[in-house]
Amino acid sequence: MDFDDDLVSPAKSPRKVTNFAKARQALHTSTPSNIFCRDKELAVIENFMRPLIEMSKPGSMYISGRPGTGKTACFSGKFRSIFINCMLLHTPSSIFQQIAQQLDPKWSALAKEALSFLEDKLTESGPMIVLVLDEIDQMSTRDQSVLYALFELPALKNSRLILIGLANALDLTDRALIRLQSRVQFKPVLLNFSPYSKQDIVTILSQRIREVVTEDVGNLIAPSALQYLGGKISSTSGDLRKAIDICRRAVELAETTAKKQLVLAPSNSEPQNSGSIPTNKCVNIPLLCKMMASVESNAFSTANNDDVDETPLQQKLIIVTLLVLVKFGKAKQVTLGKLHESYSKVCSKYGVTKIDFDEFSHTCSLVESRGIVTLKKKSNSRLAPICLRLDEREVESTLKDKTLLSSILAQGTLFI
Repeated sequence: MDFDDDLVSPAKSPRKVTNFAKARQALHTSTPSNIFCRDKELAVIENFMRPLIEMSKPGSMYISGRPGTGKTACFSGKFRSIFINCMLLHTPSSIFQQIAQQLDPKWSALAKEALSFLEDKLTESGPMIVLVLDEIDQMSTRDQSVLYALFELPALKNSRLILIGLANALDLTDRALIRLQSRVQFKPVLLNFSPYSKQDIVTILSQRIREVVTEDVGNLIAPSALQYLGGKISSTSGDLRKAIDICRRAVELAETTAKKQLVLAPSNSEPQNSGSIPTNKCVNIPLLCKMMASVESNAFSTANNDDVDETPLQQKLIIVTLLVLVKFGKAKQVTLGKLHESYSKVCSKYGVTKIDFDEFSHTCSLVESRGIVTLKKKSNSRLAPICLRLDEREVESTLKDKTLLSSILAQGTLFI
């Protein structure tokens, strides 16, 4: 069976191209306008924070959960706060300087003076300050002095800090911060985000599309297909980002195939509305299977051979170029504009057709959905910071393309 040909066929009531486009746009990994299937966790967070804010009392909370379980989404835009992704910092100790600059943009003293400045700033009179530190486990050091200092800030006399730490590890505070357990004023409230269930994933995908598409979601994605995808993801990782990525890819293929059908439709067929797709079918289970087989992951590999690498070439080039910039440019993070500039040099050197910036930005989002990079959204996307979450050895293991990797790294300075 050819899944592409089985996807669409002429129908009396054409569906507009914009429905596919809207569904594709809705299935991105950035923070959605509404958070679904996390009512319980949101209630715990609000019940923790509201009394502290209303009574001007400090406190701390540590939230754990595997990647793709909605930890960050529950704080991005939901609560007014200072939000810092610790993955983007050069060193653990630079967190104090980063917080100081967020509290006072004019602050420009030496980095070593940042902690003292924070202790003074956080104990002076004023409104409560909510500080959210994503990927807080990146602040781990040999003696854990940075983590201890962070969790001790809310315990200062007259402190007005509410600290929220987010990370994957369930036992970070028990394992790395033993001293906190013996002192009640330092001990954070713990909250764990469990992986999404099958029905959670189905609900979230449906709701995302329903927010932008007025017609029945089932007309775009078969209910059986959503149930199948939800079951597969929940049985492996429960990572919502993977479900979104696979679903979006399927919608993209459906859109492309449907457009081809429209172009190839016989000239004597029923007149079509401008910008419409003649179709009476939608994304189905066979199409999702095809997408799963193309996604490079432990859960959905098409073969058990560890040497198989199905990462698309453009994604490979982005990942390796970012590694080059990190390794030779001595920068832990770069802007999307800079990455696209270096990527273009790599493409030119190896005779590969480069993609324009808009498509490049979208492809970077796909790489982010796989957990390989961290990409922060900005109104000017060229200035959006992106950083690599893997070291060189892990990149080599992920891409399984030693020839390409070694070749580009050997000429790394040419692409800076």
